[in-house]
Order: sequence, then C-alpha cells, then structure tokens
Amino acid sequence: MYIWLHRAYAGALNANVWLRQRAYLFMLSRRRHRLAHADLSYLNLQGIDLRGADLRHANLHHADLRHARLAGADLSGADLSLADMTEGQLDEVRSLAGATLPDGTVVGDDA
Repeated sequence: MYIWLHRAYAGALNANVWLRQRAYLFMLSRRRHRLAHADLSYLNLQGIDLRGADLRHANLHHADLRHARLAGADLSGADLSLADMTEGQLDEVRSLAGATLPDGTVVGDDA
C-alpha cells in the first residue's frame, strides 16, 4: 500500500514540476523583448522560442539552451559561459558583441 502511495505522490509531483516549467517557459517566450539584464542562469530553457529576443547583458551561465530558437536574438554582452548550446544557434543570433561564449572566450565588440 505504501509503495503505491509513494509512486502516486512521486508521479503527481513530477507532473506538477513539468507543468510549472512549461508555464514558465511560455511566460518567458511572451516577454522575449524585455529580457535584457535578466538572470536566466542554470535554467532549463530547452526548446524555448526566443527569436528576436532582447537578451543584452543577460546572465545565461550554465543554462540549458538545447533546441532553443535564437534566430535574430541580441546576445551582446551576455554571459553564455558553460551554456549548453550549439554553434548553429550562435550563428543565427543577431549580435554577440562583448558576449562570453560557452567555452569562456569573449567576443570582441566589433562582432
């Protein structure tokens, strides 16, 4: 009996966390034009739609950006150190001037 209750509780808890994460990602994608200087470090942002987002000087340290849509996003001055993302995603952004890339290198201001 206790094992069944534990499994039911764990399942409900997982569903609650999943729903809350989806709601948070939806809210972030709706505010994408007002995310400059935002602290998004350590967040799971997989699959979020941030096309054309204003992420200037945002803290994305160690964020999980796999499958995130970043085409046209302004990441100038952003901290992307240890962020989980691909080179293809970096190629699609509008600006990386002054940004710290996932490998720790800093992009020059002329990029």
